[in-house]
Amino acid sequence: MGQVIRCIILSLMVGICVKIYFETLLARRKWRHKWVEYTLLPVLTAGFMLIAFTEIPPYFLQPLRLILLLFVTAQIYFQVKPLQNFILSVLFCGVIWIVELVTVSLLYMLPWQDYLLPGLQEEAAYCILLCLELLLHRRLKGRAYVLENTKWLRFGYFPIISMAAITAVGMISWNGDESQNRIFLIVTAGFGIMNLLAFYFIWEILVKEAKLRRFVIMQEKTRNQMELYRTMQNSFEQQKRFLHDYKNQLGCVQGLLADGKTEEAGSYIAGLVGSLQKSGDYVNTNHPAVNVVLNRKYADALEKKITITMSVNDLSGLTMKEEDIVTLLVNLLDNAMEACEKLDTGRIIRLKMILEDGELTLSVKNPFAGTLKRKGNIFLTTKEESAGHGIGLLNVNEVIRKCGGTCVVKEEDGWFCFYAVIPAAE
Repeated sequence: MGQVIRCIILSLMVGICVKIYFETLLARRKWRHKWVEYTLLPVLTAGFMLIAFTEIPPYFLQPLRLILLLFVTAQIYFQVKPLQNFILSVLFCGVIWIVELVTVSLLYMLPWQDYLLPGLQEEAAYCILLCLELLLHRRLKGRAYVLENTKWLRFGYFPIISMAAITAVGMISWNGDESQNRIFLIVTAGFGIMNLLAFYFIWEILVKEAKLRRFVIMQEKTRNQMELYRTMQNSFEQQKRFLHDYKNQLGCVQGLLADGKTEEAGSYIAGLVGSLQKSGDYVNTNHPAVNVVLNRKYADALEKKITITMSVNDLSGLTMKEEDIVTLLVNLLDNAMEACEKLDTGRIIRLKMILEDGELTLSVKNPFAGTLKRKGNIFLTTKEESAGHGIGLLNVNEVIRKCGGTCVVKEEDGWFCFYAVIPAAE
C-alpha cells in the first residue's frame, strides 16, 4: 500500500511538472465544455502510474514510453503541430533524465548514501525538476509567442542528440570506485551545464526573431485598422453629402408640387429613391465592424466588376476583437479580389459568415489563375510581390490560432477555398 501511495505522489509531481512545462510554452485548446480543461493533470498522473506499474522495457527503449505519453497528451490539450510537439516532448524527457542523473550522482557522493539513496533518489530529483519548471514558468511566462511559427524547428536536432547522449551516459554503471564516481559526476554535471547554455543561446535567438516577426505582423494589423477607420470616415462624409443633397432634392420636389406638376414630382421621387438605395449599405449583420468591412469590400468589388455572394446571419453576438475581425475579412477578401482581377470571366467570390451555437463559421471561395505553392496551411502565390500577400495569410492564421479556432485551406477544381471555425460568442 505504501508503494502505491508513493507511486501516486511521484506521478502527481511529474504530472504537475509536465503541465507547467507545456502551459508555459504553448497555448491551451479551448473546449466547449470547460471541465475538459481540468482533466489534464489527472490524465498525466494516470499515464505516469501506468508506466510505473508496467514491465520495464530495454534501457534504450524506456524514453519512448514517456515521449509517447507527453506527445499524445500535448496534442490533445494544446495548440501545437505534431513536429513541434515531438521535439518539445523529447526535450522534456531529456530534462528529466539530466536532473535524475545529476541528482543520483550527487547522492552517490554523500557519505551516508547507503541510507538515503534508496528512498530519496526519485523524490529529490522530482523536487528539483519542479523547482526548475516553476523557474522556467516565471522566466518565460507571457513569451509563448516565441514558438508560434516553425522557424525554431531548425534547432530541433539538438534535443534529439542530447537525448541520445543522455541515454548513453545513463547506461554507464557505478562500480563503487570513488574516483570514477567523481569523474562520472563531473561529466554528467558538465553535460547538463552545456545543455542549459545551449538552450539559453537558442532561446535568445528565437526571442529576437519572434520580436521582429511580431513587429511585421503588428504593422499589417495597424494598416488594416487604419483602413477600417478611413472607411468609416468616408462613409460618414458620404452621409453628410447625402443629407445636403437630400435637402436640395426636397426643395426641387416642393417646387414641382407647388407648380402642380405631380407626375413629374412622382418620377423625380422614384429616381431619388433608387439612387438612395444604390448609395446605401448593401449588408447589415448587426455588427458595426463587420458591416463596415463587408460594405466597403462589396463596393470595391462592384467597381472592379467582381460579384460577391454573401451568406450571413445576425452577428450581434460576435465577441471577437474588432482588430481581429478586420484582419480576417480584409486579408481574405483582398486576396480573393486580387485573384479575381486576373481572370477575364467568372469573377465571383463566395463568402459565408454564420454565427451559430457559439461558433463562427467563416468560408471564402474564389477562382484563380495560375498555380499555387503550399507551405503548411498556407498557399503562396507565384506573383513577384507575394511577400505582402504571405504576411496577410500569416495574420489570418495568427488570429484564428489566438482565438482557439481551426482552419483548412484547399484547392478544389480551380477554386481557392478557405474554411474556419472559431469560438466567437459567449
